[in-house]
Amino acid sequence: MIFELRYFTGTGNSLRILKTCQEVFLDAGHKAEISEINLAERESMEADIIGFCFPVYAFGIPRICRKYLGRFNRFADRQKVFAIITAGNSKESGFSVIECERMLKKKNCEIIYSGVVQMPINWITSPVPPFPPPKEEAVEIIRKGVERARGMANDIIIGISHLHIFAYPLSYTKFRFYKDYLLFRYMGIQNMWRTFKTYDTCNGCQVCAMVCPTQSITITDNRPVWKSTCEQCMRCVNLCPQEAIFQTMGGDTRGKHRYFEPHFHPERAR
Repeated sequence: MIFELRYFTGTGNSLRILKTCQEVFLDAGHKAEISEINLAERESMEADIIGFCFPVYAFGIPRICRKYLGRFNRFADRQKVFAIITAGNSKESGFSVIECERMLKKKNCEIIYSGVVQMPINWITSPVPPFPPPKEEAVEIIRKGVERARGMANDIIIGISHLHIFAYPLSYTKFRFYKDYLLFRYMGIQNMWRTFKTYDTCNGCQVCAMVCPTQSITITDNRPVWKSTCEQCMRCVNLCPQEAIFQTMGGDTRGKHRYFEPHFHPERAR
């Protein structure tokens, strides 16, 4: 079989999970190509199975992922696809899987598999816990996530179908669930870029601008300035060598663990 795989990632979780799937497919003798989503990609991919892996942001998929799924052309023939979501808590994936499934069905896709993989949290600017875990704990979470991804990939190869079942997060009331989802999707993502700031420890190294996946950071007067295309992926915060980036409105990052998947090396930083 031929697999085409697409991902978006902030600090490497979704990439690691989809690469794990790719390894399983290749080891089984199949062809599997993987690449980051590109908003300029419009032509329908030619593959037996297409796989997507995105993180969950405030109970939905990132804005850039919605744009990507909405823009590529509808498949002329029924296309088999799978969708995997990475989440800091596998029980708090919210509408993320449903969003993927609904958009893909509009493109004449047959969802053969969907699911959620728990990976370490990277949302370091949250005003309340949970925060990114210490390194040892993160390594164990990754190990379990990779193991789960291998199981998913093997199921896909042998034709075992699985569709994620939506459930309200147990730790949330329905009101808070919808409030957080709707506020982030329709107000937060459009405005939160304004809240990024730097401590005095910022030395103008420009790493944040080099690694930003949406090129949403420019350097002015030796300091980073964020733009409205920011996806809140937390890559700049977690990869800053000086640990100098924070967000106002409760987003202090001093004294918190940083997180990025150990195998993750953003190409723009090389």
